Parts: sequence; C-alpha cells; structure tokens
Amino acid sequence: MNTLYNINSAYPMVQSLYGIDPNPEDFEDLAMNAWNLIGNKHTRLYRFVSDTNNSELELPCNVQHIESVHIPVNDAQVTSNQRVFGQLDSLFIEGYIDAWKFMTDPFNQRGKLLKYKEGNNTLYFSRDYHNVMVVYHGIIADEEDGTPLVNEKELQAIAAYVAFAELFKDALRKRDKNSLVLAQSLKEEWLRRCNAARTPEHLSQNDMNSILDVKYRWDRKQYGKSLKPIL
Repeated sequence: MNTLYNINSAYPMVQSLYGIDPNPEDFEDLAMNAWNLIGNKHTRLYRFVSDTNNSELELPCNVQHIESVHIPVNDAQVTSNQRVFGQLDSLFIEGYIDAWKFMTDPFNQRGKLLKYKEGNNTLYFSRDYHNVMVVYHGIIADEEDGTPLVNEKELQAIAAYVAFAELFKDALRKRDKNSLVLAQSLKEEWLRRCNAARTPEHLSQNDMNSILDVKYRWDRKQYGKSLKPIL
C-alpha cells in the first residue's frame, strides 16, 4: 500500500509549488472539496460493537459502506409444532456450524443479522439490543484531527486545486484579467493532476486478472500469456 499523508500536508505544497499563501480558514474546505472531486476513498474493514440507546445506534464518523449488522445470538429456527419446547437442538447445530466458519472470512461473523434503517449517521431498530456489531468499510483518517489520508498524487492534485481556487477568487475580487488567465492555467494543471490521481500507480497481477477476465478466457493465468491447453 502506498504511503498516506494527512490532507493538511497540501498546505505547504501550495506555498512552495505555486507561491500562493492560502487563507488557513478556507484551506480545509477547499482541500475537502478537492478530495471529493477526485473521488478516491482509502478504506479498510472495521468492526464496531456497542449497545443501542432508545433503539438507535450512532455510527463512527468514518463509515463509508456497511457490510453487516448483527448480534451474538445463534440464528436458528427453534419454534416447532412437533415439540413442546421447540427445536432447541437447532441452536447447538447452528453454533457448531458457526464455530467451523469462524475466522474463515472477515464478512462471516457469528450471530444473527438484524433489520435496520440508516439515516443521519445513525442506525434505527425496532427495539434495543446489546453488543450490536457493525462490520463496515471506513475511510482511513488521521487519528488526531479526523481528516482523510491521501497518497502523494492526490496531495499534489489537492494543492493544485487550492492554488487555482485562491487565485480565481482573488482575480474576481480585483477584476484582474491577467490573474484570470493565470487561474485558467492553474485549472488545467488541477484537471491534469486530478486525472493522474485517479489512476493507480501500480496494477498487480490480481488487478489485471480482474480487468481482463471480462475479455479473455477463464484459463488465462498470467498477463501476456494465455496458457491454453494444446489440443
């Protein structure tokens, strides 16, 4: 994985590369806007466990996509019209199956999936639950200020966007035609660096396999070699 930097590291780059001293109060808003325009989101898998309060569960601020929501209760059908006390052995069977599947896949968590509704960074349930586990893809953020981490190419693109936005605003305030021309050149620089930031620096064989599977035969094992059987 490429080294990730705090998004605020683009501030000195604006000064050193473009000779522009951005307003510190506006810089973070401009940097976050550039980050959203680039569209890259560096994420990893998180597990969040908590109890609900008034049938609500507030999510962490870095949630991007939710994979599953469940509680540590065996998901087994115990009601029966044949037994007085129900099919209690189903609980033991389900527990045995879950025990064998445990740690085989990060998405395979032991427990019962819950029905929920999501809104305002909160999950809403029909009742309260204890030890609710949420498995989600979360944005990798700085531990101190909570801002997203970006790679070097994204950092350069953000610096170009901030420089363009600052120069463009200054040109509009002063009604300076020459500054508008310079701002247009910085806009082209921002678009070029934005496109570069959206392109991965390296494509592994796994990535190439995922891309070329759509076009080539299933038995292609290596990029550039089909390794088809000789008939």
